[in-house]
Amino acid sequence: MAVSVAVSSDRIHTGLRLGEVIETTTAGYWAESDVLHQLPPLGALVASTLPDGRRNYGIVAFGQTGGLDPSRRAIKRGNDDLTDNAIYDRHPELQHVLRTLFRVASVGFKEHSRVRHSIPPLPVPLHYSVHACAPAEVAEFVMSPRYFAALLRHHGDIAAEDMLAAHLRWVDELLNDNHVWLADATRRVASLMKRDYDRLVIVLDSVDPD
Repeated sequence: MAVSVAVSSDRIHTGLRLGEVIETTTAGYWAESDVLHQLPPLGALVASTLPDGRRNYGIVAFGQTGGLDPSRRAIKRGNDDLTDNAIYDRHPELQHVLRTLFRVASVGFKEHSRVRHSIPPLPVPLHYSVHACAPAEVAEFVMSPRYFAALLRHHGDIAAEDMLAAHLRWVDELLNDNHVWLADATRRVASLMKRDYDRLVIVLDSVDPD
């Protein structure tokens, strides 16, 4: 049994289901991945569709894998002769006692064919699906950088500037437009962070394509 630690490019690029919402708020939600150790990359744009047809968008802000019971840590299973994927081959029960979660920060929504870069008025319902966004949908959403400010205000396990940098890199790789979008995006980020030079440098150093 091969264990993957990230969602394959085919899966993230075709809008397939990534997981299910297990805790939800207006600001974002936690989702459980459908496959152990498979989760969308930090900074990826994902979406869920509400009963009224509204499409809620969010940025992946954190990921983790642990036991079903959060009060109990996983125990060591390997040794010199049993490592990595071989551990899962020897202990197939791990698929049933571990789970992979990812946290999503809300950044916008789409209703009546219009994309809005603001916190959605309603949270995604519990047990609803989280889907990858196809390239065309990503391109439509990131056309406007209005959500960058919201990402910079995000408080979570990952520093906001690191999450924003991961998002910029992810979009740049997905669009594959010779860094045209990235160049404009970094200029806009620089304008937003002109009074916070130390954090700005972190973002610019992280996304430098050279």
